[in-house]
Amino acid sequence: MGKISELYGDAAKRTLKEDALMVKELTNGYTKSNFQDMFGNVKKRFTLIDAQGNILYDSERYTKEDEMANHRNREEVKEAFETGEGFAIRKSKTLRQNMAYYGLLNENSEGEKTVIRTSISYDEEIKDLRTLLVTQIFFFIILNIAIYICYKNYLKRDLFKKIESMREALESGDEIKTIYAKGDVWLVKFWKVVRDWQKENLKNIRKLNEEKTRLKRVISAVDLSIILADEESKIIMKNNALGYLYVNGKLDSIYKKVKYIEILNVINKGMKTKENIKEEIFISKLKKYLLVTVKYLEFKKEFLITIKDITRSRELGEIQKNFIANVSHELKTPLTNIKGYLIALEDAPQELQKNFLDIIRSNVEKLENITMDFLNISKIESSKIINLAPVPFERVKDEVEKILNGKVKKSGAVIEYNLDLKDENNYMNIDFEKTVTVLKNLIENGIIYNNKVPHITVSIKEEDDRYRVSVKDNGIGFPEQEKDNIFERFYRIDKARTSNVAGTGLGLSIVKETVDICGGKIEVFSSENEGSEFIFTLLK
Repeated sequence: MGKISELYGDAAKRTLKEDALMVKELTNGYTKSNFQDMFGNVKKRFTLIDAQGNILYDSERYTKEDEMANHRNREEVKEAFETGEGFAIRKSKTLRQNMAYYGLLNENSEGEKTVIRTSISYDEEIKDLRTLLVTQIFFFIILNIAIYICYKNYLKRDLFKKIESMREALESGDEIKTIYAKGDVWLVKFWKVVRDWQKENLKNIRKLNEEKTRLKRVISAVDLSIILADEESKIIMKNNALGYLYVNGKLDSIYKKVKYIEILNVINKGMKTKENIKEEIFISKLKKYLLVTVKYLEFKKEFLITIKDITRSRELGEIQKNFIANVSHELKTPLTNIKGYLIALEDAPQELQKNFLDIIRSNVEKLENITMDFLNISKIESSKIINLAPVPFERVKDEVEKILNGKVKKSGAVIEYNLDLKDENNYMNIDFEKTVTVLKNLIENGIIYNNKVPHITVSIKEEDDRYRVSVKDNGIGFPEQEKDNIFERFYRIDKARTSNVAGTGLGLSIVKETVDICGGKIEVFSSENEGSEFIFTLLK
């Protein structure tokens, strides 16, 4: 039995090593909470240990890692940090049973080293092995005795008939109610052994199927496409993520299943060189960025291919770059003006000081508007809550005109209101703050982007479950082709961008996102030099 245990130890090591390599590939780029979603219900244990021996994650003691002892001196961990992998069998003080442990050294893109440790109960597995061996030995002893006696005492035909009855019973799952005569006692015992052996096999098969089902669920739950293929490019296994990249139908060759040549080029390179490859590609037809990884699993002579959609992260990166560029551009001009006129103010004659102060005040207002735009967009992103309450429209009007008072006086703008509300006191069931923000931005645009005396008309009509609002101006308008772009963040129409207008390009983006939060929709009608009309709805 010692030799058998040694052979099983080697088998356990190979199994755990395969598990560790698979875990290494599946967890790349994921967080601790993602680990629990993937491995929390899996029978085999997965532990992540840093270079100091601290437990970063444990699938069986999730959220209790801080209570666990330091693992730096554990045999498999120490060996993994020294040689790249480690294996040990010992009794676990926590679980009070013999466990098999395998540690695999992992280094991320930043050079941080950790050990991925997988483990299984060695006692349970060796016990199952012994039980299986004893059962098989016992079975074959009985079988040999049965064959000898049957050939000695019975005709082959009779023996074959009885064995056929057993086979039929095993296949149908029924019990054999009567087994011939008293002389067949040995056959009854033989039947019971075979039946029990079959039940044990069926139990093991069910366990195996359950494990396979769990693994399939884990693989299906991740948000990246996973393919396992052999050296002939035949797909062995594939999850359902990113289905738009593949041809529908049964599993086939990768070259027949994958739709896009950009992906196939990376896969082909990895399969030819049998080296680990990771490349970022752009599919122009889909307008998507993908991260394609090809890993060669030498121990199985298979390829693990993962494809991750990174379009969103790339877009966020572009938004961040645009944000920094716009902030730098928009803040630089007023700050430079303020600084320059403050310096000039020190030596300016009395008659010019008021003019300089007016210019400084104007630039301060520009800074204030820019800051408010950033605060508003931040507020929208951090809170999607709607605070509906009955509000008199007069209060909304007063608040908007209070905010825009300076611009209205300076431009001589005329703002006209047309109301068609069911309440005789013109009460509206709205989110006061969000409604003021939308109206203020639209009216302000009508004043700023105008080359004559601004005239803005605000019309509100109450419908069954919503308010329909129109803000119409006589400003410079914009071309039809710009219609799909004006609500994008930081977007500015070049013709409307004049030297005396400062802004972030966030105004209409704030309007669109606020209306969406309030459950409404917005549309715009505009022509160059003929003004614009924004029509939006607000749910009650």
